[in-house]
Amino acid sequence: MNALGLDADAVRAFITGKRPTYPQFEAWIRVQPGANLTKANIHKLNVAISGYIHTDAVRQSVLAANGLPDDGSVLPDAININNLDDWFEFHQAVLK
Repeated sequence: MNALGLDADAVRAFITGKRPTYPQFEAWIRVQPGANLTKANIHKLNVAISGYIHTDAVRQSVLAANGLPDDGSVLPDAININNLDDWFEFHQAVLK
């Protein structure tokens, strides 16, 4: 949020209060005062995200929750681990 010039409290309040779809959230971001959404800034953030690796404990926890071994068969980058975590949480929410 900081990298895009967004107020973290405002982002949390919007998500909690409005429960927007992804496109609604993007539209809201575009009109926020101070938002830095230049192509260069977005690219810089995407590069940082794609290169991020979670701690061993986070990786192990997400893999275990999904019933997957921690044997290197799942790429350890945050994007892949976050995807597994998101789909696990989605699955749990649908089944409840």
